[in-house]
Amino acid sequence: MENPSEISTNLYVYGVVPAEAEIPRLTGLRGEEIVTVPSEAHAALVSPLPDPETIGTPDDLMAHSSVLDQIAATAPVLPMVFGTVVPNAETLTDEVLDPQYGLYEENLRRIGDAAQFSLQARFVRDAVLAELINEEPEIASLREAIYGTSEDETRNERIRLGELIVQGLQRKAADEAPRIRSALEPLARETVEREASQAEDVLDLAVLVERPRQAEFEQTAEALAQEGAGRITFRLIGPQAPYDFTGEV
Repeated sequence: MENPSEISTNLYVYGVVPAEAEIPRLTGLRGEEIVTVPSEAHAALVSPLPDPETIGTPDDLMAHSSVLDQIAATAPVLPMVFGTVVPNAETLTDEVLDPQYGLYEENLRRIGDAAQFSLQARFVRDAVLAELINEEPEIASLREAIYGTSEDETRNERIRLGELIVQGLQRKAADEAPRIRSALEPLARETVEREASQAEDVLDLAVLVERPRQAEFEQTAEALAQEGAGRITFRLIGPQAPYDFTGEV
């Protein structure tokens, strides 16, 4: 592994880890090998970047995220803002690592030996719509009223139907979300609930999970997915860097 102090080009910075963290052999942007720049209790993850003016492509962003998530699988890591470049290791130490020592220490204490998992639960629209039609006569009658008509002919009915469906989905999500949270939260160090982005969303949860509990957490999420099969879909991503708990440093 190359000594970062001997690299004669700019350094791209991915994130910060505890100084004692064991870092696997990885490549980052442009296929360059990841090296570390130590400073007191922390170390920065970097790779050479000969031409920083060209940075910012989708492939660069994917490489940045991939490095952080691969590190998160084995060690605590604080993600650096995408696109952070310094001219050399000395500048990184003197102007980034040392001045931010307290912030890094606080955030690393917060996440402990944990990584983030992101879980999204979403209704299967057709399945839950069938439930709403059976449960709410107005939805059923409005669907019959607009069948075979144009949007202009039944504009008001369509608007009302859309409102009722969204309200019904929200009501059902409010019933389902606590059950999912109660199954996962006992396995979590911390959770952050994100705002729903679609009417079908039941729950969008970022979960900080200690490494010894991650297998149990994944098994619990899988069990929830099996219980909801055909009605609720579950998407689990992780381990990830703790973006929702520390932000980008």
